[in-house]
Amino acid sequence: LSRLNTIWKGFINMQSVAKFVTKAYPVSGCFDYLSEDLPDTIHIGGRILPKTVWDYVGKLKSSLSKELCLIRFHPATEEEEVAYISLYSYFSSRGRFGVVANNNRHIKDLYLIPLSTKDPIPSKLLPFEGPG
Repeated sequence: LSRLNTIWKGFINMQSVAKFVTKAYPVSGCFDYLSEDLPDTIHIGGRILPKTVWDYVGKLKSSLSKELCLIRFHPATEEEEVAYISLYSYFSSRGRFGVVANNNRHIKDLYLIPLSTKDPIPSKLLPFEGPG
């Protein structure tokens, strides 16, 4: 991550689970509006089944008018890692993804997908068009 520029810095908050400062790094897609459109605090409104997200991503990839952008969140400091891991564990242990509740005009839907360092990149997200 040290070679990549951050595209956003702010809070991720899921009430009664975790709140922490994080940085977002580009992975794939267009990031022109993300730094402007991501709010200071990303509020996670709930959980969603992975199958629902993958069905949606499949439809999105075949659309000519929509874009899929992938970003990676990383705790801003070592102190933030405990809360970051708590949120990851919350979704991972339940087999769910996070749904962001406060999207802006250029961002229609935003999901948090918990991936460990050992998990393969889901094929629905490939190929990457960006720094990866």
